[in-house]
Amino acid sequence: MIKICVSCNSTWAGGQTCEDCGGQLRETFDGDAQSFPKGIWGYIRLQYGARRGMLVRVMALILGPVAGALLLRASFALAMPWLVFGAIGAVLAGVVVWWAIHWLAGRAVKLWVLRKGQLSKRKLARAMLKRATRR
Repeated sequence: MIKICVSCNSTWAGGQTCEDCGGQLRETFDGDAQSFPKGIWGYIRLQYGARRGMLVRVMALILGPVAGALLLRASFALAMPWLVFGAIGAVLAGVVVWWAIHWLAGRAVKLWVLRKGQLSKRKLARAMLKRATRR
């Protein structure tokens, strides 16, 4: 769950106090959290969208091999010359399922999260670099 610092308006994945300034962290559904700047809400949307994209990519890592294995199992019922073609096709189908889900998850994050939050990649990279070098 994303939490927002009351003092410096930075966001954290959890905890009670901010690691930057020591201020108290608020949950995003608290009543006073709605008064924070709009830039924070775009960043929170980005975080949740990225998490969704990661979950879908994990699903791709599971569904691709499962689809390939099920088709490979079905190909063993074929006669010998067709068994080889069926096995190759099953492996290729598993790779295609994995690749399609993985690619679509990346596109969904780019389209629905980055554009909806109106956050450019350049600004995101600059903000991440600034946060990483801040002490």
